[in-house]
Amino acid sequence: MFIKFILFAFLTLSPLYALSLSNKMVEDHVWGSGETLLAFLQENQMPLKLYYEMDSEDEKLLADIRVNTIYQVLKADDGSIEQVLLPLNDELELHIIKGNDRKYHASVIPIIYETHQKSLFVTFEDIPSRDILNKTENFELSLGIERLFRKVINFKKVRLGDRLVVYYTEKKRLGRFFGEQKIEAAMIEQRGKKYYQFLALDGKYYDKKGKTTNTSSFIVPCRYKRISSKFTLKRWHPILHRYRAHHGIDYATPTGTPIKAAYNGRVIFAGRKGGYGNCVIIRHPAGYKTLYGHLSRFHTHVGQRVKTGQLIAYSGNTGRSTGPHLHFGLSLNNRWINPALKIVFTKGLSGEKRRAFNASTKLYIRKMDNLLKANAHCEKMDSSLQDLEENSTLGTTKEGV
Repeated sequence: MFIKFILFAFLTLSPLYALSLSNKMVEDHVWGSGETLLAFLQENQMPLKLYYEMDSEDEKLLADIRVNTIYQVLKADDGSIEQVLLPLNDELELHIIKGNDRKYHASVIPIIYETHQKSLFVTFEDIPSRDILNKTENFELSLGIERLFRKVINFKKVRLGDRLVVYYTEKKRLGRFFGEQKIEAAMIEQRGKKYYQFLALDGKYYDKKGKTTNTSSFIVPCRYKRISSKFTLKRWHPILHRYRAHHGIDYATPTGTPIKAAYNGRVIFAGRKGGYGNCVIIRHPAGYKTLYGHLSRFHTHVGQRVKTGQLIAYSGNTGRSTGPHLHFGLSLNNRWINPALKIVFTKGLSGEKRRAFNASTKLYIRKMDNLLKANAHCEKMDSSLQDLEENSTLGTTKEGV
């Protein structure tokens, strides 16, 4: 499935894309379920070495491309592909280009996107998610708000006239909402009572008293000697001189170490998966999935229900790996997130972090109160104008009679 459109600004965003656009078309495509880069290259008669020459980390990135990701293909007049831009995560994308030597070259580059600081005020009149969508047309933001307050309020009990205030960072790629919309502060007023959530420097959300609702029971899935690689979406490698990403935590551990389920769920995959080698994927409640890569052997099967701490496999060195370790990935609604934010818990903030949080919280609450007052005044003015119009209409009708 694709939509054709003439693209002008697209290739002017970066020197990498600075090609002549005369009579050329860019097609929007959607990455399908089960689709692979190898299949894409074969289908479009492009050299398979573009895939095979990638290193282990890039190959893992390709295995993690989210279903329904929108990517772009620039074609020449004869229909041959000149460029491909395929997002791999929220920060990096695969760029394939036909050079002056008429050969294809592939590289992983930063995604160019716009960010805007935004505020949102909603007086609920319908289903909350629908009201948010009507105001913003931003589906990811709507999901994020509901997820943020899921353990705080019951959205089914939100009533007509309840209010929402959100401060967030909006991301757009090629004119479309892209990736996660970062919520910095949010408040829902339900029947006159206000519920707050604020983003702290540690990446977690807290209420105004500094307490978190993040009570997830995910556990570290194995015993390990050290963490050999942390989670990152984009990092410039000082030696390789290129961008790298790592969608998980690598636990260095000897081959044969028992691997346990990080949380209750159902096994949805157990087999070979690209650079991950032998791999297990478990689906958990509330849109979470965990991935366990480079295993030596399995102790589970697809369809099996597992409990937190249950043995599922043994660590190994399969796939593209430089040594025995467990690659542990965690995704939420098919987007990779840092497992450390779910495994490492705190009961609250303290010290300098608490002081910085308190200062930020006071500022946001003051901004929220001002926004509530301003919108309440506007709503009152609109109501008064409506009354005047209705009275005027009634008076005109009476005189006409």
